[in-house]
Amino acid sequence: MNKRTVLEILPQSVTDFFNEWQLRILAILSLSSQIALLFLGNRRKYKAEKWLRNILWLAYSPEDLIVAVFVGILSDCQGNGENPSQQLQAFWMPFLLLHLGGPDTITAYSLEDNELWTRQFFQRLLQFGWAAWKIFLTSSWKGKLLNILAVPMFGAGLIKSVEKTWFLKSGSKDHLRKSAIRNRDRDRDVGPPRKTTPDSTDSDVESTTYVDPTCRCPGHIYTHIVFEGNRPSFPDIVLEWNRPNRPSYPDTVLEWNRPNYAAFTRGCDFNGAPGCHCSCGPESEECEIVNIPSPPQPASEKSEDVIKPSLPSRNKTIPDADLLEKAAQYFPKFKRLFADLVLDWTDLKQSNYFFENISSAEAFQVVEIELGFMYDVFYTKPVAVYDEFSFLRFINLLVSISALLGFWIIDKHEFRYVDLIITWLLLVEAILREIYCIILMFSSERTENWLNKQEKTGMTRIYQAISSCRVPFLFPDKKRWSDSMGQCSLLSNSLENLHNVAWKFCCISPLLEMLSEVWNFCISMMSEMEMLSEIWNFFSICLEFEDCSKNSTVVPEFLKILIFEQLQQKSRTASNNKKAKKFSAHKGELALENMNCFSELGWSLGEEFDENILLWHVATELCYYADLNRNSSISVENSNCKASKLVSDYMLHLLLKRPNMLPNGIGEIRFQETCDEATEFFRSGNIKDKIQACEKLLQVNTKNRQPREKEEKNCMSVLFNACLLAQSLQLLETAMEWNCEKKWEMMSDVWIEMLSYAASQCPSNQHAEALRRGGELLTHVWLLMAHFGLTEHSQAPRTCNRFTLL
Repeated sequence: MNKRTVLEILPQSVTDFFNEWQLRILAILSLSSQIALLFLGNRRKYKAEKWLRNILWLAYSPEDLIVAVFVGILSDCQGNGENPSQQLQAFWMPFLLLHLGGPDTITAYSLEDNELWTRQFFQRLLQFGWAAWKIFLTSSWKGKLLNILAVPMFGAGLIKSVEKTWFLKSGSKDHLRKSAIRNRDRDRDVGPPRKTTPDSTDSDVESTTYVDPTCRCPGHIYTHIVFEGNRPSFPDIVLEWNRPNRPSYPDTVLEWNRPNYAAFTRGCDFNGAPGCHCSCGPESEECEIVNIPSPPQPASEKSEDVIKPSLPSRNKTIPDADLLEKAAQYFPKFKRLFADLVLDWTDLKQSNYFFENISSAEAFQVVEIELGFMYDVFYTKPVAVYDEFSFLRFINLLVSISALLGFWIIDKHEFRYVDLIITWLLLVEAILREIYCIILMFSSERTENWLNKQEKTGMTRIYQAISSCRVPFLFPDKKRWSDSMGQCSLLSNSLENLHNVAWKFCCISPLLEMLSEVWNFCISMMSEMEMLSEIWNFFSICLEFEDCSKNSTVVPEFLKILIFEQLQQKSRTASNNKKAKKFSAHKGELALENMNCFSELGWSLGEEFDENILLWHVATELCYYADLNRNSSISVENSNCKASKLVSDYMLHLLLKRPNMLPNGIGEIRFQETCDEATEFFRSGNIKDKIQACEKLLQVNTKNRQPREKEEKNCMSVLFNACLLAQSLQLLETAMEWNCEKKWEMMSDVWIEMLSYAASQCPSNQHAEALRRGGELLTHVWLLMAHFGLTEHSQAPRTCNRFTLL
C-alpha cells in the first residue's frame, strides 16, 4: 500500500497556496505575537483575568518554533536565490530573530522560564549561528543589497536575545540567592564608624554624625554597643550623644568582624568625637536596646530638617516620591524572602520603626511598590534611565531607523506588493517597539525614584514630556496590582447545585438518561479506558470550583486598616525574635485567648488548616445571614462583620483555586463532601434562598452533642461541626453578655489571624507566581508581616565573634 503525505492528499491549488504563503504566514504570526506581548505583557501585573493570561501564553510560546521553521524553509529555497520574492523574505529573518529578544514588558511567562535560562541561552546561540550560516554565508543570497541591510538588524537581534537571557538569569532563584548573599557579605565588610561629609550619599545627616557606612538611614543619638565573643571579659559600652539640637532617629547597626576591643576603640576614636563620651557598664548575656529620652528642645531651636518616617519628597513632579524612596531602600533587603533567605534583624528593626509610624494606606502602598519591583525582576526587563542597559534602547532604535531608510532608497519595483507590506510592517514595528520601550523606561518607578534623588530639572522636564506620551489605551496603567480578592461561598455553590439539579431533571431528564446510557455503554465496551469516568468526574469537580470562585471584589480600605492594626499590635507585643516567630504561627488561637473564649471555641481550631477554613467559613456565613435577617443594618455599619465575610470567602477561594498557596491538606475533598451534604439537606427542606438555608441550619439539634470526629464513618464533611460552631458563636451574645459588634470583632480577629498564618506558611515561589496573576492579598500581607518582624525568615541578633551596635 502506497503511503502519501498530507500535502499529496490536498488539491494542487491548496498546496501551491501553502508553499507561496508559508513564510508570509510565519512572519505575520511572529509580528502579531510581538504586538500582543508588547501591549498586554505588563497588564497582567494588575489584571487577574484568565483570558489575558491565555493570550499571552499563545503569543509567548511559539516564537522559537516559528524561527526554527522559518530558517528551515529558507534553507530549502537556497537554489532560487535569483527570485526577488525569496530575497525579500530572507530579509525578514533578522526581524524574527529580533522578536526572540521580546519586548521589555515580558521576559518570562512563569518562574520556570527563569530557571531554564541556560537552556534558552544555548538555543539562542544555535538559532543565530544557524541563521547566520544559512542566510549570510552559504546561501545564494550572499552579497545582495538586502543582506547588507540585514546585518545591523541581525546584530540588534543578537543584543536583544543576550539581554533577555541576562534578565532571565537575574530572575532565577539561584541568581537571586547568590546576589542577596553577595550584597549581605559586602555590607558586613565595613570598618570603624566614620564621619560623613555634606557631599556623602550614604546618609542625609550632618558632617559630625557617626553613622554605619552600610546604612542609608540617618544615625541616631543614643546607641547601645554590645560586644559578643568567646571572651566574657568584653564589656558593654554605652555611647551617649549629648550634642544639642539633634532629632531622634531609629536605631542603626554596625557589624564589626574583629573582636579586638583595643583596636576597635582606637579606630573609632570615640573619645575624640565631638559631643560624645564613653562609659562602661556590666556584662550582659543578651542584646538589649537602651532607650534614653532625648533632651528637650526649645521651640526656637527645633530643626526644620527633622527626618520623619515618611521622608519629604524632593521632586514635587513625582507622585508619592517619599514612599517610593523608602520602598526602593527596603527592596534590596526584603527581596531575600523570595530566595528563602533569612532577613537580618537590623533590617527588620529599621523597617519596623518606619512602619510603626505611618498609616495603613502608606504601609500597603510601600508594600505594593516593593512587590511591583519584584514583579519586574521576575517577569520583565527592569530597565531604568540610569541603567547600563538603557543605551541599548537607543542603539536598537538607530539601527531600526537606518534599516528603514536603507530599504526606502533601494529599488523595490521587482518585489511583490504583499511582501512589501509585510516588510514595511516589520520595519515600523521594530521602530515603534523601541520607542514604546523608551517611554516605559522613562516613566518607570525606578526612573522616578532616581529623578527624585538627582533633583535635575533638565531630566525632570524630559521625564514629564515623555510621560505625557503614555496614552491610557496603548500603555499599561500605573496600577501596581489588581487590588482585588477572589470570593467563593459554599452555601451559594450548594444552592446553585440544588437549582441546577432540579432544572436538569425537570426539563431535560429524558435526554440526560439517554446520554447516561450511551456513556455507560461506551465505558463498558472500552475496558482499556477504565479511568475515563474518573477523569470526567475530576474535571467536573474542577469546573464546579471554577464556577463557584469566579467572583472577586475590591479590597476595601477598612480591611487593610484591620490587618495593619492587628499586625502592628503583635509587633509591639513581640519583645524578641522568638516571640515574633511565635505570633506568625497562630491560626486564630491568640484572638480567642484575647477575648477569653478559647475554652468555648478552641476545639474549632485543629491541626488541619483546610478543615479550620471550611468550618469557620460556613459558621461565618450562618452568623452573617442570621444577623442580617435580624438586623438589616449590620452589614452596612459594622466593618468587622463585612471584613469577616470578605476574608472568609477569600480564604475559601484560596482553598479551591490556589491550594498550593496554603498548607498541604485535602481541602477540595472536604469542600465537595460538605457541598454534597448541604445540597441534600437543602433538597429535603425545600430551601429557596441563603437566609432560609441559614435559619434551617441554625435549627439543627446540637445540644449535648460533641463535634463530629473526622474519623467518624470516614466522613470529611464539616457541615455539622460548622452548625455547632455557629450556634456557639450566637450564644456568646447571651452567655457572655456580648453585643453583636463584639462578636464580629472577635471573628474578624480570628480570620485576620488565619490570613496571616496562611501568608506566613505559603512558599515563596507561590507568592512570586501570584504576581503574574494580578497579585494576591495574601502576598501583600506576607510582606507586611515581614516588615513588622513577624516572619520565620529572620535572624537572631546574637552572633559569635563580632560586636553589634544597636
